[in-house]
Amino acid sequence: MKRVIFALGVLLAFACSKTELTTQSPTNISQKPIAIILDSIKITGRTDTLIISKSFKFTITGYYSDKTTKDLSDSVNVLSDKSNVTINGKSIIGAQSGKSVISVTYNNFSLKDSMYISEIEEIKTIDSYLSTPVSGSKIIVPIVIINYYATLNGVDIDTKRQPSYGSLDPITIESLKSKTIDELKLTKYGIEEGSKFRGFNNSSATPNVGIKVVKYYNIYEIKKVMSADKINYFADFNNMFSKLNLKDAINNLGAKEVWFSLRPLSSEYPIVKSENLSPENFQAGGPESNMSSPTSGDVSNSWRIADDLPIYDKSYVVYTYNLHRSHAENIHNHGHQIESQLDYLDEGTFSKDERLFLNKFVGISNINLAGKPYGRNGMTHFPPNTKKDYDWNNTSIVKSDIDDWKPEGGTQKDIDNTKWMSIKYTYPNVAYKIDENDSQSKWIIFWFQTIPGNSNGIKYGNNTISNWWDLLYNWDDAVKGKKKLFE
Repeated sequence: MKRVIFALGVLLAFACSKTELTTQSPTNISQKPIAIILDSIKITGRTDTLIISKSFKFTITGYYSDKTTKDLSDSVNVLSDKSNVTINGKSIIGAQSGKSVISVTYNNFSLKDSMYISEIEEIKTIDSYLSTPVSGSKIIVPIVIINYYATLNGVDIDTKRQPSYGSLDPITIESLKSKTIDELKLTKYGIEEGSKFRGFNNSSATPNVGIKVVKYYNIYEIKKVMSADKINYFADFNNMFSKLNLKDAINNLGAKEVWFSLRPLSSEYPIVKSENLSPENFQAGGPESNMSSPTSGDVSNSWRIADDLPIYDKSYVVYTYNLHRSHAENIHNHGHQIESQLDYLDEGTFSKDERLFLNKFVGISNINLAGKPYGRNGMTHFPPNTKKDYDWNNTSIVKSDIDDWKPEGGTQKDIDNTKWMSIKYTYPNVAYKIDENDSQSKWIIFWFQTIPGNSNGIKYGNNTISNWWDLLYNWDDAVKGKKKLFE
């Protein structure tokens, strides 16, 4: 008969039949052998909380009758009462949130201990590239990063919830984490490099914007809400942000943006039909950009739903990044947010076809070109030499004043795709090979550099064009002060 002692702290267990070892004196062979008995085993190393995807191994110490001890950690058997952990040999891997009771046995001895499996992982030591703003930056933008990895076993991505576009091919959590880090680094680089006003003509141009990641989370379970299309599901950001205490990051750490990365699943993906996936799995993540603001309300590339984000003391923007894609789509999302905010500040200032941003900067003429920019600076979807969306590698030659834009017209020059495609960038170190021919990222970084920055010196009648980056990232001051795109 064995006796089991159960507790939440360090636990003990004894067995009635004890394990014996024998020894005898080397000088007196007639002396009766001395029995060394294992009296007890104890958990001397434990944890209260284990995060999903993380591994833990109990330290089990055996105590013997001769007052010696022995590490038995590699000799015990480990079992769980629930499937929310994965047992890998002697180690325990967090798989799903909740309490788990772990049984540890050795010969006739048995111990039990409990631990909570958490779905939230805060990375305390943030990658140095992500946490350090680019040198010379004038506006420091604190960022919160949140990455969502769905899993059932704590090791692999659950591909029925986060598959590829067309298959359920397996992928590990660690592999997807590595891809995420790389994409985040390249996104940061694209924004910082893009904030160098006319850097394409000036190698000494300094960045207006420096990104500084102040909080970094990996989460493994999220609550979902039905999207506006009544088909897909979006992340419940109110619930998520409450768990992560985002309010403190916004109000006290000055965070201005949340970058939310995931492998989304849309009802339109081929995998949905081929694998007959359940509608509960259709999670799109969220809009490309979404704003929460106590000063302006939601000014973003979203449905502008009033209560889909919690409102704090300061404004912030949530970007959703698709891990099926690349950093090019990430900075693409930022491009649309820039368009939304600058147009908001411009709205109502001028009559039709006379707005500073959309008409004079972008080049949209509702009268002549049916709303398509042509011959000026263009916008996220449109370089100045094309009339259709996403045509970033168009070889057509047009006249444009993009080199030295002025509201009333700069110097007109011939330009085509070589203007932005020929630029060589010094990207951060990442694991995979960067596509130097990616016309989307090349165009958007180039377009960002056309945005008027610090000391741009551009005249607009008797006025001077403002630093638009300052307006974008000091949004509450801009709105409260009723600032415009010129001073």
